[in-house]
Amino acid sequence: MGVRIRFGILSVVACTVSLVACQANPGPAPVEEPTTATATTTATETTTVETEAPKQDRETISIGIDPIRNGFNPHLLSDDSPLVRDTASLVLPSAFEGNQLNTDLLDNVEQVDETTVRYTIAQEAQWSDGTPITGSDFEYLRRSIVAGTGTLNDSAYSAISEIRTSGGGKTVDVIFEHPVADWHLLFNNLLPSHLITGNSTFQTAFYDSIPASAGRYMVRSIDRQRGVITLSRNDRFWGANPAHVEVLQFNTVASASRAGEYLRTGQSSFMNLSPQETLVDTLNLVPDTEVRVSDTTRTLELVFNAEALAPAQRAYLTSLIDVPLTAKLAGGRSANLGVPQTVEASVDKQEIPALRLAADPADDAGLAAARGIVDMLAADGIKAQVVTTDLNSAIAGNFDAIVAWTRTATDSIALADRVGCGVNLAKWCAEGTTEYINGVLAGEIDFDPAWEQQFNTENHLRVPILRETRVEAKNNGILGAADGWPGGISSAASWRKNDVEE
Repeated sequence: MGVRIRFGILSVVACTVSLVACQANPGPAPVEEPTTATATTTATETTTVETEAPKQDRETISIGIDPIRNGFNPHLLSDDSPLVRDTASLVLPSAFEGNQLNTDLLDNVEQVDETTVRYTIAQEAQWSDGTPITGSDFEYLRRSIVAGTGTLNDSAYSAISEIRTSGGGKTVDVIFEHPVADWHLLFNNLLPSHLITGNSTFQTAFYDSIPASAGRYMVRSIDRQRGVITLSRNDRFWGANPAHVEVLQFNTVASASRAGEYLRTGQSSFMNLSPQETLVDTLNLVPDTEVRVSDTTRTLELVFNAEALAPAQRAYLTSLIDVPLTAKLAGGRSANLGVPQTVEASVDKQEIPALRLAADPADDAGLAAARGIVDMLAADGIKAQVVTTDLNSAIAGNFDAIVAWTRTATDSIALADRVGCGVNLAKWCAEGTTEYINGVLAGEIDFDPAWEQQFNTENHLRVPILRETRVEAKNNGILGAADGWPGGISSAASWRKNDVEE
């Protein structure tokens, strides 16, 4: 069977094994060893003899990553990162993978009417501890996102009025208060609700572990001190494409030189890192290594508090910020720096009170940007200070601005989270905006990615500082050549079975 595999973490796994038939509860996956052709020449004839290539260890793949920062809850803005997204896609079940129904988790999904969607969960779908996946997991996720602070997709989950279950919990009816056109984006990365008990909360339960899996892998350990995350094959995975590699080990890589050395010596097969000044140059020198640089859908932003600062004040403060310089300070580099475009405008001087800017101390880039902005404002006589606090506390607190990584509005739900009343970081709420957002959510108005840029130009709620950039490197000498590159490691699709094309 010929297999074409696109670049990404899944290709790191799949390139090391043949895609052979697997049973529902697999033991160690069988592998086919590659063969090499050896020519034997005599005086009368030449024959070709198939000889087995040296056997390689196919049980563990090592992947280089950035330092581990916050938790592993893929539904919290504070935890959001390429690593968390992609770990979740390996470990947690989703209703849809991209726009495709996840037929491992669900037998069927149907839109009963314009406000009701029925999910039929596969009877064999289960968590790694043997507990069935049921409507309770759907309800736990909805309830936690709506009740939490700094959650993702809050606007759409808040539109759900009720979740009804039947058929032993395997039939789930989701009833919306009003139509949500992009409902297929919901109920991704379900969490094991039966294990969140006692003092555990939605914000804390997944800081050092994901206690149960319903994907091809499960979290064996998260060692923050050593900077190592270990995933092992989930032998209870019931789906059609179980894991073929026993262990995925993610190791923190502290410097560009170490990244190059790990790939060169075979200690790591793959890298997914934030750029450093010499990282790309270093990796490009490693023999048999492919390197790709790409942007994700996250941006480091300064978000003003619309309740604390008037539009004219926000506009004036925006004009004082040197975005390219701030981006350089945040990234700690000048190479591979994704600086968002800014519109310069002449703004009259405003009286500005003493400002408090919140930044997460675990976020080096955000903290560096916040400190740089404070110094820029001081040059114009404006008093400001940086207050270090976690993002959830910053959102709940009374700060004049927050510096944080946010998701770009690539769909109607993400747009609603950014400007919808009651859920956005800027604490913005306006009747005209709400009417427009409700229309986009319902599908009555087409989603326009350019709309928010114009909205922000008029209202000065956000100052985009730095687009998130990733550097991916793959050692073909270890993994074998792959055909093409996928949509980026930050895309969950790059981890999943639809990246393998037969």
